[in-house]
Amino acid sequence: MNPSLEALQSAFAEAIEDPAADAALLQHLQTADDKLTHERLGLYRGNVRAARRNALASAYPVLAQLTGDAYFDALSLAYARAYPSREADLNRFGASLPEFIERYEADARYAYFGDIARLEWALHAAAFAANAAPLSPAQWQAIGVEKLMAARLNVHPACAALESRHTAFDIWRAHRQNEVVERINIDTKVPNWTLIVRPQWRAAALSQTLAAHTAFTALQCGKTLDEALERAFAIDENFDFATQWRTWIETNAITGLRDT
Repeated sequence: MNPSLEALQSAFAEAIEDPAADAALLQHLQTADDKLTHERLGLYRGNVRAARRNALASAYPVLAQLTGDAYFDALSLAYARAYPSREADLNRFGASLPEFIERYEADARYAYFGDIARLEWALHAAAFAANAAPLSPAQWQAIGVEKLMAARLNVHPACAALESRHTAFDIWRAHRQNEVVERINIDTKVPNWTLIVRPQWRAAALSQTLAAHTAFTALQCGKTLDEALERAFAIDENFDFATQWRTWIETNAITGLRDT
C-alpha cells in the first residue's frame, strides 16, 4: 500500500528536523541509492537550518554578537525545535525567542539576554509595521492646548515602549557601536526604559525615563494627554514634558488625534 501524501510530507518534515528519521522516510521512497538520498537529505537539512539561523541573526544581531557563533548556532537549533516555523515568511520566525532564551540560558550572569532580545525584536517588528501619516507642525499648533490636553492620541504602529529589568538599552547601544561592555563597566542589573520609533523608513531605539515611559504607555492604552501627564508627574515632578513632546513629534511616535 502506497503511503498518502500527508504521510510522506510528515516523514519528510521529521527527517529534516532529525537525521535519525531518515530511515523512516526512505522506507516510503523508491530510490536507487539510499546512501545518496541520505546525503542529499543532509544537504537540504543543512540549508534549512542555515536559513533559520540567518533569519534569527538578522533579527537579533546584538544577541548573536553577545553569545558568539557556537552558542547562537545551538540556540537557533533548539529554538527551531521548540517553535517550528508555521509561516512562509521567516521574518516572523523569531517572535518567541525572547521568552525562549530566558528558559534556555540558566546562568544568572546572562539573565539580560531576554531583555536584549525583546529590544531587538521590537526593532525588527517596527521595520515591517504599517505606515502612518503624522500631523505637520502647523496642524499640531492649530489644535490648541485645551483640546490637545483632553485628546486621545494616535501612536505610530511601529512604536513599542519597553521596560527592562536589566540595562538592555545601554548594552545594545554599546554593541551596536562596537564598544566592549566590560570596558565601559555597565551594571546589567539596572532597570531602564526604551522607546522604539520609526521616524521615516528606519527603526531606532531611544532611551526614556520611567516618567516618559509611563506617559507613553498611558497614551497607547487610550488615556488622554492630560491623564498621561498626570501619571508622569506623579513619578517625577520635574518631568520635562516640553522636551519629551518634541521628541515624540520629531520621531513620529505620536501621529495625531484619535477619531472620536
